[in-house]
Amino acid sequence: MKFPFVKEDGYAVERGDLDSLWDYLGKHGWDVITDPSTGQRIAAETPGEFNNTVARSETGHCLIEFSLAHTENLHTLQKMYKDLEAALTAFSDDSKTYFLSVGMHPLEKPGEHLMAKKSRNLFWDTLFGSNRIVPPEAGSDVHLFALSAANQVHIDVDPEESIKAVNVLNGFAGAQIALTANSNVWQNGVADRAQCLGELFWDWWLGDQRDRAGVPERRFASLEDYAECIGEYSPVFVRRGETVIGLTDYETFKEYYDGDDVKHGIDTGGRRVEITPEKEDISLHNTFFWHDARISRYFTIENRLNDQQPYDEMIVIPSLTLGLIENLDEAHDYLMQFDWDAVRAMRDKAIHDGFDASVNGTAVIDQCKDMLVIAERGLAKRRLGEEKYLEPLRHRLSRKENPAVRAAKLFRSNGIESFIREMRI
Repeated sequence: MKFPFVKEDGYAVERGDLDSLWDYLGKHGWDVITDPSTGQRIAAETPGEFNNTVARSETGHCLIEFSLAHTENLHTLQKMYKDLEAALTAFSDDSKTYFLSVGMHPLEKPGEHLMAKKSRNLFWDTLFGSNRIVPPEAGSDVHLFALSAANQVHIDVDPEESIKAVNVLNGFAGAQIALTANSNVWQNGVADRAQCLGELFWDWWLGDQRDRAGVPERRFASLEDYAECIGEYSPVFVRRGETVIGLTDYETFKEYYDGDDVKHGIDTGGRRVEITPEKEDISLHNTFFWHDARISRYFTIENRLNDQQPYDEMIVIPSLTLGLIENLDEAHDYLMQFDWDAVRAMRDKAIHDGFDASVNGTAVIDQCKDMLVIAERGLAKRRLGEEKYLEPLRHRLSRKENPAVRAAKLFRSNGIESFIREMRI
């Protein structure tokens, strides 16, 4: 769960405010982590049942990501979120800095000054430099991502089901966006004809490489087909111990990885160095494409495209995702009636039009209805009563009002100060 981290007036926190967060978590039993390349504190973690809950600064120092430890059911997950919410509320009451339950910083303009000081951010401009939106004097288009906040879910699946799961979650991209869009209030206004700017940022940033984000160009036929697609994307960087080495000489990751010959890269000081490909480079490369759903390096299916949700409806994204994964065959069979180009087009339409999107005579609102039925049946199979967590999505559908529509109404009626107060955790 990613949150815009703001001062009382709604503008981004200063770096010192981030230090206050690490101090607070450290005093409450979390282990604070320092980036070896920059010396900056960037994360904190606390033990969970299966792995750790991790807090980290995201692309921007004014975005904080809380990755809750894996758990076996939605009831436990909801309790974990509520415990975190209580801790964040206590911190905010003391510090007068706040976490917003929206998908976008509502006031800040994108720029390099917002970027977190960590090694992962060192090579984006070299490999994907663009200024379609952000003026050169402020930085580049990658700095858009210092503003956007998503609610992303990891679920474990059997390897034999992984490609079907990826295709299903990507196939329902348009319907998910229509139901969950929440990133249209930014730069002290409501975006012109866009409800999900967070997803649109990928298209703006990547330009002619936009196929490495959003809905992939094809429905995958197998794990081998998936791997072939990923191998055709250009590499970004690799790690050797605490050293980060950028890869600028190779058009594809496959070109870099194939063969036994020594390869070359650029270290953070700009020096050209020799490097031999290693198996671990594959896992890192798996984080350098951003499909709406992908197989992660943690051996999970990652559903990535949904904006951050209202604080009292945070559970809807894992609930919807889990329901679809638990009913994969029905979800897959349903989506097979749609041409993949139409699936991709529905994602693009929903970004702008929400519930009003349609492609080739198919209305996204009808896909939303069918998707929720499929997900509800999936959760019902578990016999845990988890279907109740889909209720906010049913309510949105019945009113034809997603969080972006509600946010626009609130902003236009009461202004930015009321908007900030309403969206605070």
